[in-house]
Amino acid sequence: MASIILVRHSRSTANTAGVLAGQAPGIALDEVGFTQAQGLVSRIGEIEIKRVISSPLQRCLETITPWHTAHGKSTIEIDHNFIESDYGSWTGQKLSELSKEPLWKEVQKEPSRVTFPAGESFKAMFDRVSKGLDQIIGSLNDDDNVIIVSHGDIIKLAIAKILDLPIDNFQKLVIDPASISIVKVEKQEESKRTALISMNESGTPLSKLLENKELAGLGGGKGDGGGA
Repeated sequence: MASIILVRHSRSTANTAGVLAGQAPGIALDEVGFTQAQGLVSRIGEIEIKRVISSPLQRCLETITPWHTAHGKSTIEIDHNFIESDYGSWTGQKLSELSKEPLWKEVQKEPSRVTFPAGESFKAMFDRVSKGLDQIIGSLNDDDNVIIVSHGDIIKLAIAKILDLPIDNFQKLVIDPASISIVKVEKQEESKRTALISMNESGTPLSKLLENKELAGLGGGKGDGGGA
């Protein structure tokens, strides 16, 4: 059974400063973020990874580079479908100030209606993330493991797609820096079945997270995989 491993970038200087980084260039990991990235070397470990796909932004590439240097066997592929949201004129502003804007309440309650000033809509983000996921899922062979390194909102939208959640519910998901979430993909006769088997994991080694051997069926499955 194939797996898509969603990795959020480690803590960045923008995270520390409380700034909405968006697609601005030059946003690096902070000291804690670099430590988290080094931690991914052992957390991901020597699992056979068929493809490594990343947002083009610096903080994502800095997150996966230590593991890739130690264990990577293929080049890091850049996919703009998984780039951070284009927040338009909100980019670079303090979150504490943005939270006072009238649009902020819509972002939290009805994101499907929101387009950022001079930026991107949540619907457009969801559409491109869905396109990227569909392309990857369509290319998977049995037992392929693919890593996608991306951003909090983008990973939440990816999970919303897998779970068939409306866009307005995606803000109920939480994805922390350097966390790992896993989608299993099971090939069926004319389609591929997907299931979220782990979300927002920050400590368990990937080898344990991948131990689920089946997608839950009637009764919920045997419960013999995953966990610490």
